[in-house]
Amino acid sequence: MPGRALPAKLAGPPLSDREAIADLCYRVTASIDHADEELYWSTTTPEIYAEVAGTTVSGAEELKAKVWDNVIKVDTIHYLTNMRIGIDTPTTARVTFTSLAQHCRRGKGFEPGPNRFTTGAIYNCEAVKIGDLWKLKKYIASHVWGDGDPSVMVA
Repeated sequence: MPGRALPAKLAGPPLSDREAIADLCYRVTASIDHADEELYWSTTTPEIYAEVAGTTVSGAEELKAKVWDNVIKVDTIHYLTNMRIGIDTPTTARVTFTSLAQHCRRGKGFEPGPNRFTTGAIYNCEAVKIGDLWKLKKYIASHVWGDGDPSVMVA
């Protein structure tokens, strides 16, 4: 994996809740792009409910085993945009965003041929504040399109 992701708790002045919730979304995808398990655990509640690419899971352990552990086997870059955050209470929030995710067979990014799979998804999430860190309670990824070779995802 190129580089190292920044830690869950960033140096510097504290983030506002809205900034911290956006950072949560960036942390979860950075945990995949950097294959950073410590960062992954900073993003989920133990009882998270998730739907990702046709897989439904209950719990952080199951999400890691059925989704995260598989996606980190390929080289990925996730681009997040169109983020909207609704803070419902001091400890609960909802967030939506879109993602363009590029997946490539490990180490094959500069080779021609069927080594890539790109997806577009819309995310609907619920977050909770635990201590001074926001975490995902619900994570719904609705993939709306894909381009390239989907077998890339079966590393």
